[in-house]
Amino acid sequence: MREMLRSRPALWSRLALLAVAVLGLSLPAGADQKGKPAGRPKPKRFPDFNEVVKDMQATEGLFTIYRYKKGDKSRDPEKVLCKIPRSLLNQDLLFATSIASGGPLTGWMWNDYLIRWEIVGKQLKLVTPDLRYVRKRGSPVSDVVARTYNERYLAAVPIVTMTPAGDPVIDLGSLLKTNLAGVPARGSVRGDLSTWHEIKVFPDNLLVVVNLAIGSRQGGRTMGVAYAFRRLPARGSYKPRVADDRVGYFLTARVDWAKPATERETFVRYINRWKLEKRDPSLELSPPKQPIVFIIEKTVPIRWRRWVREGIEVWNRAFEKIGYVGAIVVQQQTEDNEYAHFDPEDARYNFFRWIVSGTPYAMGPSRADPRTGQILDADIIMDDSFVRAWMHRFDLMAPGVAAELKPGILAWKQAAPDLADEMLRLRFPHEPDPMMQLVQQAREQLRANGRLTCNYATGFQHEMRFIHTALIATSSGKKIPERFIGEAIREVVAHEVGHALGLRHNFKASSWLTLDEIKRRRDTTDEPTSASVMDYNPLLFFKGDTAENVRHFITPTIGPYDYWAIKYGYADPPKGKSEKQFLAEVASQCTRPEHAYLTDEDTMGPISTDPLSNRFDMGRDHMAWARSRFELCDELLKNLPDWAVRKGEPRYFLREAFESIWFERARNFQYLARVIGGQYFHRDHVGDPDARPAFVPVDPDAQREALKLLSETLFADSFFTRVISPELLNLLAPHRWYHFGMTPPARTDYPIHERINLLQWWTLSDILAPPVLRRVYDAELKTTGEDRFTCAELVRTLRDEIWKELDNVSGRYSDSKPLISSIRRGLQRTWLDLMLNYVRSRPGALVPEDVDAMVRFAVRELSDRIGEVLDKAGDRIDFATRAHLVESKSRIDRALEAQFSAR
Repeated sequence: MREMLRSRPALWSRLALLAVAVLGLSLPAGADQKGKPAGRPKPKRFPDFNEVVKDMQATEGLFTIYRYKKGDKSRDPEKVLCKIPRSLLNQDLLFATSIASGGPLTGWMWNDYLIRWEIVGKQLKLVTPDLRYVRKRGSPVSDVVARTYNERYLAAVPIVTMTPAGDPVIDLGSLLKTNLAGVPARGSVRGDLSTWHEIKVFPDNLLVVVNLAIGSRQGGRTMGVAYAFRRLPARGSYKPRVADDRVGYFLTARVDWAKPATERETFVRYINRWKLEKRDPSLELSPPKQPIVFIIEKTVPIRWRRWVREGIEVWNRAFEKIGYVGAIVVQQQTEDNEYAHFDPEDARYNFFRWIVSGTPYAMGPSRADPRTGQILDADIIMDDSFVRAWMHRFDLMAPGVAAELKPGILAWKQAAPDLADEMLRLRFPHEPDPMMQLVQQAREQLRANGRLTCNYATGFQHEMRFIHTALIATSSGKKIPERFIGEAIREVVAHEVGHALGLRHNFKASSWLTLDEIKRRRDTTDEPTSASVMDYNPLLFFKGDTAENVRHFITPTIGPYDYWAIKYGYADPPKGKSEKQFLAEVASQCTRPEHAYLTDEDTMGPISTDPLSNRFDMGRDHMAWARSRFELCDELLKNLPDWAVRKGEPRYFLREAFESIWFERARNFQYLARVIGGQYFHRDHVGDPDARPAFVPVDPDAQREALKLLSETLFADSFFTRVISPELLNLLAPHRWYHFGMTPPARTDYPIHERINLLQWWTLSDILAPPVLRRVYDAELKTTGEDRFTCAELVRTLRDEIWKELDNVSGRYSDSKPLISSIRRGLQRTWLDLMLNYVRSRPGALVPEDVDAMVRFAVRELSDRIGEVLDKAGDRIDFATRAHLVESKSRIDRALEAQFSAR
């Protein structure tokens, strides 16, 4: 027995331990359970997992969430732990943020990132790799790319504990009760006061909504921010499609330094699109394996749901043309159906949402896999203000309205930022509305992040208000048809769904047809009146129309460009033809008139060349459209007091109707201004059938006609006085409410001279913007015909037309019948302001020195001419005109002398 024990030391050790346990004996001090001397206890790297999560309930999914039992008042309901499976460390995930509640941005998709979790010491780091540069395994340049373009981290949080399997656990509040999303907080985020609104765990995604407490010196407010983590598709499960600049899609662009040196470009560009595959490829018309599903949220008013559905489903017509039936499926959420508890913020679902921020807009953004361009999620939002035609009140002196009406200020800001800022301060002394300012800041931030910003519904709300005004004027008291608002909703929804499918704006699509053909289609067919719903299409209502004789108030369906773009993005190549060959053939059809495509960066006022690329114009002839709008406005102004306000209503309703008509009048002058110096721009590639030159200058006679029309309208007294009588102006009382959302104007009477002068400034600053003068000057060498519209002609013609009173000074003038009217004096001062900006600048800084010389010579000749008139006419000129001329000459002379001295 002794020999057996001696030969079995392990057995002896176990028996000794058993004896200790049974007899209550103790081991010698300093010995461990094996009888060996014990050193210091080895410290644990992290607290024990089971102790940390003790009494907490686990919800498993993509991540595992630990919380105390709901209703347990002895525990902290805000303590939430999150376990990230070890298998997901260093793996690609999508991290998407949205604004769930609390302000005018409610419902907006915000930033999203491709993320990876990494353990660094005792911290869990959330990193986002730089995906702009391709890394290919086995490529010699990949190591250089990795060293040059490092990843960045979004956040780092302490690891609370580790599971026995090595899964890190973090406190979710330390990560998400911060401004990790980068929303416009306007204050500091208080994590200690923020609360969890909703946490939902699913197998492939996690949705967390946090009510962020945002503190400031005035107290604080709450903003709901939604965070969604989701798996990304497996590599190789989706085939990206190469982009083409002739067809307008949002892009996922990357640089591939491993391309051969003989390649023309290092960029690789993929269009953003959904993964769509036929369930049965052998069928000519097959349902998809996985359709694109949109859920109409229960918040959408029942009255408008059918119009929303039509706006979504209309795109199925384009998909049917390429072999898909039921590519888009629409489901309606109710309080008690199977979609009742689906969350719009959940990255797995696509929603159409209705919000009430008080700001008229709609958005149709989508989220794409940043590696491939595969669209994964889209949420469309529309604000209730859009359908409230009388709600939005225009302040024509506000910078926000100026930015919408006059993109030409961008040209000045680019060429002469200090001068542009000075001009804006002079013209717009009032601060913008705080809510609109916040929305604009958000749009700018999204634009900086490469995200979609669409102002269609904002501008379209004016369209609705203006045509609503016209319908009231022409309906003789009859009820305005519901389809007026319904068709407008359908159009905007179709536009935003187009964005959700990957399509960009196409602002040249509305120039497809003549105005006569548009009217014919509108009144007798259900055919499209615009080549695309991706344009900002205006409502179609003309002088002489009534609600009863208009079949469609706007283009009733998607257009030929939309069919063509969907074909490029989603059609499968026919058998026997490679995808590269197929796409090249489709894109080469860009030369067809119905496929013309220009987008946002081609439609920036005088910076952009093509006068056919505009927002809210219609027809091939831009001047014909402007004339039709002027005619309609004049017709409405004739008897405005008779129909714009009813008995018992306040007079400020009349003023609002007047402002709406005035705004429409004003907006159309930008189309005339863009004709001057215009060049039609084409995206054709070499070898396309019937390929055109990249630029075709507008015919010189057309440019002269635009100047002539401006002379007959904007520059003429009669344009303002023939339908705007003193009696009407004396009826335009403002509102006098003083509470949130309503601030009365400081000036009570109507500022007619300010309105006229502002309108003239908007248009003249477009025509005389530096890019326009440069373009007219360069066109002298780009025009092949004998007849050329030159910079000298433009400068001289404008000056002579605007100052034409100086050519016929005869008789005696009085204060009540002046030589130059107050309207014309304002026009002349505006022209002089713009011209003297060039005189005061360094020669060649804004325009070529040759053009600078023409400008200086033009104003010098004007000074001489004014001097002659003052000398000859003397006291026969009325006081106001004489004061105006003396001051104008003095300003010119001082500017010329200062410029000469500076040299």
